[in-house]
Amino acid sequence: MSLLRLYLDVETYRPNKEDAFINEEVIAIGVIEDWTRYNPESTSIKCEEDEASSAGCALRLFTIWGNNNDEGELVRRFYKYFMKVIMEVKNRARNRKNRIIVVGFNVLRYDIPLLIQKGFEHEVDSLDRLNALWHDTFVIDYLQTTLPFNRMKFKDLRLERMVELARKANLNVEDLHGSGEDVVRWYAEGHYDDIIEHLRRDLEAVRVIDLNFRKFYSALVKALEPQ
Repeated sequence: MSLLRLYLDVETYRPNKEDAFINEEVIAIGVIEDWTRYNPESTSIKCEEDEASSAGCALRLFTIWGNNNDEGELVRRFYKYFMKVIMEVKNRARNRKNRIIVVGFNVLRYDIPLLIQKGFEHEVDSLDRLNALWHDTFVIDYLQTTLPFNRMKFKDLRLERMVELARKANLNVEDLHGSGEDVVRWYAEGHYDDIIEHLRRDLEAVRVIDLNFRKFYSALVKALEPQ
């Protein structure tokens, strides 16, 4: 069992939707660093920004506007944190093979590949070492794990849909705050607080679903049963 779960979400700015990975700038990275027990009771523990890890969980935010509007500085700061956390887990684990679990929505297809790309572009490390760094974590991607309950189709399987399903499972999940398109507009207009709130609610939604995965998927299984 891993000692630590990192809930991950990356926000980007690209004027043209079709330019994913091509003309795309990372503007914010949100992480919930969660050392709490992996059970539904931990849902009641709120993760505050920059709260000490000893409290159980903390919200970590890395923004381009907090790093001299420099994507490279933002990416390097995130990786410095990420590598520090990896070392902390190794030190706590000692001889046990405990690892970090990265948890998110669509992180295997988007967030992690983008962070590897940006880490290489901004000379954090070599490409092979960056791949090895992420390979040495376990990853739970709730887009992938929910595909069987969406007829194995990617269409309409968005985080908004996950929140709807979570509520049908009687989980207490906040409304999400805006969409990716809103983030582009907020960034252009300098509404950074809205981007932070968007990140926070996305992360919290995934965390609630993850800590209550049995209840969440039990409800989906029942919904698929013949009436």
